[in-house]
Amino acid sequence: MTTAALNSDSLSALASMLGDRYRIERELGRGGMGAVYLARDLRLDRLVAIKVLPAEYASQAALRERFIRETRTAAGFSHPNIVPVYAVEESDDILAYVMGFVEGETLAERVARLGPLPVRELVRILQDVAYALAYAHGRGVVHRDIKPENVMLERATGRALVMDFGISRSISQAAPVAAMTRVGEVVGTPEYMSPEQASGDQVDGRSDIYSLGLTAHYAATARVAMAAETTQKALVRQLTDEVPSVGEIRGDLPGSLQETIDHCVEKDPNDRFQTAEALVEALDSAQLAEPEIPLSIRLLAGELSILMMLIVVIAFVGWIFVRSSLQADMSLLDTMLIPVMLIAVLITRLMTSVTELRRISREGFASADIIAGLERVMDERAARRAELGAQPDVRERRRKVITIAVVLLVLSALMLWWALQMRVRISPTQYHVPVIAMVLIFTTAAAVGTSLVLLLKSPFRMPAGERLFRAVWLGAPGRALIRLAASGESTRRSNSVGTIRRQSNARIVAPKASKAESVVAQVQSEDERLQQIESRLSALERWREQRGNAQRE
Repeated sequence: MTTAALNSDSLSALASMLGDRYRIERELGRGGMGAVYLARDLRLDRLVAIKVLPAEYASQAALRERFIRETRTAAGFSHPNIVPVYAVEESDDILAYVMGFVEGETLAERVARLGPLPVRELVRILQDVAYALAYAHGRGVVHRDIKPENVMLERATGRALVMDFGISRSISQAAPVAAMTRVGEVVGTPEYMSPEQASGDQVDGRSDIYSLGLTAHYAATARVAMAAETTQKALVRQLTDEVPSVGEIRGDLPGSLQETIDHCVEKDPNDRFQTAEALVEALDSAQLAEPEIPLSIRLLAGELSILMMLIVVIAFVGWIFVRSSLQADMSLLDTMLIPVMLIAVLITRLMTSVTELRRISREGFASADIIAGLERVMDERAARRAELGAQPDVRERRRKVITIAVVLLVLSALMLWWALQMRVRISPTQYHVPVIAMVLIFTTAAAVGTSLVLLLKSPFRMPAGERLFRAVWLGAPGRALIRLAASGESTRRSNSVGTIRRQSNARIVAPKASKAESVVAQVQSEDERLQQIESRLSALERWREQRGNAQRE
């Protein structure tokens, strides 16, 4: 959509102010805090988002000056979980700022589309936003408007980014009470304001933690915890009403996550987490964020799944061939030729999988790490099915698919009956079938096959391949093979190196260590490296000295 297509006086004024630096593409959103447009930076040839603030900011000198000052501070931020601010654009009646464009959707849009978020995604978003707040608070800036609409979820990576730091404020400054009315929609949203912000008191980082707790409450329940009919009623609720416990609305959340969110929304700032770092540490200590599964183990899971499918196919083909050979009274040599070839293929394929297991073991993964990783791959699939089952639109699509499959089966039965009626018997065992009947018969076969797939392939039901994978590779046979392959490699490595590498890689599968433990481990590793370098240098000096003495002699 071009600038001319929008045909708006305000947009024309904005385009005139931007001149030849930016080209407006389309409107991204609009609310009480102003309008956001997608634009292209013509000098750097990149997409940006331009937020035009309400008229109060442009018309009042004090607000304009404070906004520019605070935006200058936010423009100095450089953090992977904060949408960067590039520039401020101003004229006599327009005030806007240019920020990075994030390809994705807001947390509010995600919840509106999918409903309450699963635990793993909720914890990851909570951590990302807390990291961003810790960074900002450490530089003396409080956001004052943390809410689902200001949390962007990047489509490519899934990370959460906080935006609108351009309307932040220094922690050392008090928020004016007068700013809590019309302009209050900019400096804070009543449904997510902390009590001290709603009352016009001085705010600090704990105010953002309260707002983040309400944001997490919404992401977990798809309900606004402190909703009200008017702005005034919402402010009164923030000052007087306790936030309902998230566990009362969504009982399947882990107890530690419920306590963390409830702790964020305490009315007294002294009763909340005192810093965003403390919130992150609470999430880490509760081990709510599952660690990422190593890529090697993910690839191994695919390798083993293919091997299981190959075993099933070879067993079926071999059985069919042997049965047909026996019925045809073929010789034993001819009968066993194809089965022996299939068995050789199977053994070779199995050995390649064992080689892959040994390679992963050489990387430092113990058999317990490999088995735990495979279990978590299967658990991820089960969690995904549960997540899809909780989405109304997915359930509705599934009902439509089942309806289509049933209709196809009914039509198939009718077409088959019609085709059979067209046959003409020419002998006790032979029929003449017209071309139209042949077409109906083949169409019936295709429709039946399609219907069976639609009925059996359900996003809510564990497929047969996964059941077989769990029974074999997560059962006694697979565990024994994995242990055998891993132990065979571990005997080839020295105990010291094996211990170090297993400990190093085990952290990828096990819950993350604390920051302090990571720092200590890093320092110890650096000390060991320095000691090795010093010992090598000493040995080299001794060798050079001995060589010099020998030459002098």
